[in-house]
Amino acid sequence: MPVPDPKGSLLKKRLASLPLLAALAFAGPAVAQTPVLESDRSCYGPGQEVGLTGIGFTPGAPVAVSVDGRQLGSTQANPVGEFDISLSAPSISAKQRRYAFSATEEDNPAVTASASFLVSSLAVKITPRGRTNPGVMRRIVARGFTSGRVLWAHIKRGKRKARNVKIGRLKGACHTINVKRRLFPSNATPGVYKVQFDTKRRYSKKTRPNTTFSWLIFRTLRASSASAPTATAAAVVRDWTPLG
Repeated sequence: MPVPDPKGSLLKKRLASLPLLAALAFAGPAVAQTPVLESDRSCYGPGQEVGLTGIGFTPGAPVAVSVDGRQLGSTQANPVGEFDISLSAPSISAKQRRYAFSATEEDNPAVTASASFLVSSLAVKITPRGRTNPGVMRRIVARGFTSGRVLWAHIKRGKRKARNVKIGRLKGACHTINVKRRLFPSNATPGVYKVQFDTKRRYSKKTRPNTTFSWLIFRTLRASSASAPTATAAAVVRDWTPLG
């Protein structure tokens, strides 16, 4: 008759209990989540809506929101410790400016998180300027068109239908571009043209944001040859003025 082995039975019981002990160890006390504050974009244009989301805060806690160290107001974390706020990006005079936001629990300042993003001014620069043939290639440098991925120029004279010129794909967080394009044919009809830059394929004066210029193309007279005094007409771009 086999003799019971008390030590062996005890060892088997201990080994059998190891998975349970391991599971209990991994399911130990919950570790507090590190608070996080993040924006829905890394760069915004003036007036564009900025979305900020906070997670990992104390459920129901009041949270103060500040920008560059100046408190804007407060919000309250929901039952799972999250919140969403929105505000409009400001207009700036510089090319770009970085803003630093922070969210801090009012009852426990140790619980805080921060985020930063860029605001880019809206601008288009075109060269050469002055008296030039309408058909010359022009360098177009633009920034801040964060509402789309492609920059377009809509060229319109009077009540005629606009001609839509694709400038190119915008790059980077603040949607910039630096390319050479021909905006007018060499034989462009003299007159006042409206040129609107935006990110829509088709022209609409209601499209926002946009940058619009007024262009004047006029005729100038020049001698056709050294011996012939007859004059021929040629279109020349005088200059352009931003309309806003």
